[in-house]
Amino acid sequence: MRLLKFRVWNKVSKKMHNPQAISFDIQSCDPFAVSIPGKSWDPVGKYELLQWTGLTDADGLDVYEADLVLISSEVYKVHWNEAQATFELNALGSSSQKDVRVIPSLGKVIGNMYQNENI
Repeated sequence: MRLLKFRVWNKVSKKMHNPQAISFDIQSCDPFAVSIPGKSWDPVGKYELLQWTGLTDADGLDVYEADLVLISSEVYKVHWNEAQATFELNALGSSSQKDVRVIPSLGKVIGNMYQNENI
């Protein structure tokens, strides 16, 4: 079984958290509640769940969905492509794309789309 990791963006407090637990509906497998350290369960709608890609950047930092990655002076956003069931890198400000597998050798995480809106 592969390791699944998440972090969550709190839409209300505008803060990133490492969740303590995520509760999923048994029948639909949809998440419905999130627990962060120091708080009890909150409805999942209060958070944006961001999944780990399974990759680390050139510096060994975990790469998550919605991260901003610098590759050769161009900034890319890590995006989940639902139709192809894969993570993608989409260049900001253009239609350029890269294969997410280049991150470990070429990419550096420089932030994420929630905490770095000005990039």
